Amino acid sequence: MILNIYQKLVGIPLKLLVNSKLLPEDPIKDLEIDLEQPIYYVLQRNSTSSFLMLREKARALGLPEPKIIPKKSNKIENGSVFFLQSKMILGLGGSPIQRYQKSLFQLLEQQRSDIETKHQLLPLSIYWGRNPGKENSFFRVIFTDTESASFIRKFFLFIFQGRNTFIRLTKPVDLRRVALSETKHEVQVRKLTRTLRVHFHRLRQVAMGPLVSNRGQMVTNLIVSDTVREAINREMKKKKLTKSKATKLAKKYALEISSAYSYKAVRFMESMLTHLWNKIYNGVVVQNAELVREISSTHQVVYVPSHRSHIDYLLLSYTLYHEGLVPPHIAAGINLNFWPAGPLLRRGGAFFLRRSFGGNKLYTAVFNEYIYQLMNRGTPLEFFPEGGRSRTGRLLQPKTGLLAMTVQALLRGTRKPVAIIPVYIGYERMFEGNSYLKELRGGEKKKESFGQLLGIRKTLKQNFGKVYLNFSPPIDLNKYLDQHEPDWKDYRGQVGAKPSWLTPRVSSLSELIMQRINGTSRVNSISLVALVLLSSERTAVGKKELAIQLDILLSLMKSVPYSNCTMVPTESGQALIEQAKDLGTIFEVKNPMGDIITTTEETAVLMTYYRNNIIHIFIAFSLVASCFVNHKRVALSTLVKRCLQFYPFLKRELFIHWSSEDFEIQIEKTVESFIELKLLSKSDTHIIRPNELCDELDQLLLMAEIIKPILLRYGILLTLLSSQAGKSISRRELEQHSQEVAQRLAALYSINAPESFDKDLFKTTTSVLRKTGLIKIADDNSFEVSDELIKLNAQVLGNVSVNSKRIMQKTADWAKQHWNKE
Repeated sequence: MILNIYQKLVGIPLKLLVNSKLLPEDPIKDLEIDLEQPIYYVLQRNSTSSFLMLREKARALGLPEPKIIPKKSNKIENGSVFFLQSKMILGLGGSPIQRYQKSLFQLLEQQRSDIETKHQLLPLSIYWGRNPGKENSFFRVIFTDTESASFIRKFFLFIFQGRNTFIRLTKPVDLRRVALSETKHEVQVRKLTRTLRVHFHRLRQVAMGPLVSNRGQMVTNLIVSDTVREAINREMKKKKLTKSKATKLAKKYALEISSAYSYKAVRFMESMLTHLWNKIYNGVVVQNAELVREISSTHQVVYVPSHRSHIDYLLLSYTLYHEGLVPPHIAAGINLNFWPAGPLLRRGGAFFLRRSFGGNKLYTAVFNEYIYQLMNRGTPLEFFPEGGRSRTGRLLQPKTGLLAMTVQALLRGTRKPVAIIPVYIGYERMFEGNSYLKELRGGEKKKESFGQLLGIRKTLKQNFGKVYLNFSPPIDLNKYLDQHEPDWKDYRGQVGAKPSWLTPRVSSLSELIMQRINGTSRVNSISLVALVLLSSERTAVGKKELAIQLDILLSLMKSVPYSNCTMVPTESGQALIEQAKDLGTIFEVKNPMGDIITTTEETAVLMTYYRNNIIHIFIAFSLVASCFVNHKRVALSTLVKRCLQFYPFLKRELFIHWSSEDFEIQIEKTVESFIELKLLSKSDTHIIRPNELCDELDQLLLMAEIIKPILLRYGILLTLLSSQAGKSISRRELEQHSQEVAQRLAALYSINAPESFDKDLFKTTTSVLRKTGLIKIADDNSFEVSDELIKLNAQVLGNVSVNSKRIMQKTADWAKQHWNKE
């Protein structure tokens, strides 16, 4: 009676002031909860408000009604609630509740007597706010756990944190596994209780993060560390500085680098960003967040997202916060440290680094130590492996500096194993679209400033569609090194260790990260329509023909998936066209013979960006199709061999995850799917393209156009290499000449592929040519070209149209004449 009255009193402010969020949003599906079997709940502490909130969520989800276990009970009923510990008040209490341990023993006895029934023990955590508290705080000592606060303090929590409360459910414990153990029953109960307590503690760390250090204390810790003190001594000797000046310089670097994380700032930014996202986006679609929640409880997490927009910084932190995870400390370029963005980002967890350390060993030592201390404390980190934002829509070649520091921190010794989580971030429309458009046309990048912030007001009135954030399967760095570098533990405890395998292994790891990001790409209406539209001759396609081509691509993605994590639209081609029209990237021209879908010249340039987000998914389809541009029939073995010749270049450039063997299987599956779609047919050992007047031939040739800009770039480089064989030319000159040719080619023939004259792509291709032995560079910088390279060049020319071949050869002839004059 008294308990019911008390619950009703507590329930009044709960209903008025508290609005909790449930994680995951669909726990029955995500956690595989079996509603046909008994379910029992476990809460960490005995709390009436927690019990009432559990009851509300259980009713909403259709779970068994939560029940308080009577002191004397012959049977533990379905829906019973276990409290592991009593409340803590003024730092006292929190001991295990004996009667619930006895009840747990009784429940195990019930499980043993009915082993066919799966008794499920469902742990549930409730968090009031997300403030981890500060170190050396008097109030933290008194109020160690807000769940155990006094009635008065709980009332204030209802007022100030009621709208910032979330409830986290985790996978239920199958008590059959516990009951079948041969361990003594009393030991089993103690072990299960201890395991659950550790589980709750880890979940709290995942949600709240470590205690926040005072920034001044963090700077002091950096300066007094052994590594920084040694660097200070070296600086004194090298530059003849006094100890005071050298220490002051190190402190200056520490203040320049370190974040000033503030829970109040995070709450402010969360509120501001909620308003912003609702204004400019139609929703943020998140995939695989549960993977991150699971591994965060046992590992030090490092997020490595793709980088396409300044929104990326904010979006990932915002998403993690709403998924019940700690926002990470983010490595941001020093160019963003301007007022007012810099101070706000710093309070949100950003720490700043220079674009180049420039051989500054003291700065390097301070930065390395900062990274290590964050990781050793268990603070989640985030950095962008590409270094800067991609202006072409493709993933950039990764910068390995921060990744190497992460590996070195693990070698030095961190409290937890390290998990690297690649993250794909994609947009239906880019916030920085207009500035990217200018840069894609050759304009210079504008420096970030307060003026740019003021200029975004007009942009906020536009519709930018949806944002997609997909978490890739985590890379357990400890296990990765166990597999590839078994001796890595020999370097444990060494500061700044640089084993001989470090650089090549970090390089391989960075490629794996980029492959994982591409593997979780999201295909959307804009990117898919752009892929087809830009493959047409004049960026215009009949509406009916466009819908059919989109349906073909959708069918191929499902029958021959790029990866299990790639997200494919469920809508039809026609529906995708309407979505793209609503977002203003294409428009429809009415015509009595059939409506036409097209876009403006300006938008067509920007659409190359969206196409490049997903081009890797379709590269195998397009490569197969390109083999039939100049050939009506090709033997299957020849087709596979020809595709495999190109694969090392495509794999490195587009960060494709297949091995050569897997790629061969992918090609064979692609041919089978093409045959099912009537894009190809088979006669004995040969594959045959459709007849000239068939629509299927047009569809096949349109698909072949996807890879055309890449093949043209390969053709340029290979033709130039062939012409310069035996001559003295540096790699830099070769790449510069290739870029000049590509720029001329794009300007004269309106090729919509700004990445085609990206110097870094020519570097990548040259690197693969050297690695595969197709070219060798002598001591005098002269090139030696193998016969295989000549054959490869012929293959490239064989996969493009006669007109494209003529354009390429004509441009190469012009280039030779021009350089001979030089």
